[in-house]
Amino acid sequence: MTLMLFVFTGILLFCSGCTDNTDTGSINSSNSSTATDTRVVSLAPSETEIFYAINTPNSGVSLVGRSDYDDYPPEALSVPSVGGPQTLSIESIVSKDPDLIIGTTLADKTVVDSLKSLGYDVEIYDLETIDDVYSNIESLGEILGLEDSADALIGNMTSRQTAIEDAPKETPAPKTWYVVAVEPLYAAGNNTLQGEMIEEAGGVNVFADMDGYFVASYEAVIERAPEVIIVPSGHGSTTVNFTQQILSIPEFKDLPAVKDGRVYTVDDDTVSRPGPRIIDGLEQFYQCINAEIL
Repeated sequence: MTLMLFVFTGILLFCSGCTDNTDTGSINSSNSSTATDTRVVSLAPSETEIFYAINTPNSGVSLVGRSDYDDYPPEALSVPSVGGPQTLSIESIVSKDPDLIIGTTLADKTVVDSLKSLGYDVEIYDLETIDDVYSNIESLGEILGLEDSADALIGNMTSRQTAIEDAPKETPAPKTWYVVAVEPLYAAGNNTLQGEMIEEAGGVNVFADMDGYFVASYEAVIERAPEVIIVPSGHGSTTVNFTQQILSIPEFKDLPAVKDGRVYTVDDDTVSRPGPRIIDGLEQFYQCINAEIL
């Protein structure tokens, strides 16, 4: 599997917020096998994490299928996989007899359409902002009849987000670059989850003038002279050390962040999966961007 696939399954697994289905009523209806036995298949890591975060003991709701990349929480690994975002198996999904299928816009649209045509309840989410994460949690809570635990989770996350917003920050705001991948050199621009997190944490995204995720040139990085560089630990199963790659690029040796020792490594899953742990990622960004005053 190529690095590009890891980039767009790891970093672009931004999946929640706006559903393309108009019926958001509780799953405990005529579509459900019983009112106390709801079987769910998740097609994305972010959705799996949300499911486990809001599910409660004796809820009657269970996860019976997941994607290849769903590895958190650890108990998710005991759930059978139905494939990756672009390698989903309709037969495997159908064999799980799901009452609800949840996924993101990265899921193979042909497979999603086929599942819908077979009569399955499929909720597909598109996630681009932290607010979208909250909307996704709220939506799934309503559908599964887990409103109370969903509200509690949102309350905890928003409280921590507010604490970051109100916390002291370096001035002037450090010019910050979030590295998506190194070969090729991908960066997070405007309208990305990491771009929003940089701003929330008190930094200035050096690529705010660019939209989405894109290949950046060495010249563009040097011209913007980032004072803080945040690098993910890696994508998927790759063992590539992105931080070491950045530090070994001769053209970058005079960047302020490199000269001042302000190149930080963060957990990729935490800062890229738009689920309950995204606030952990925001807190990591805050610590990196404001290290000089902490």
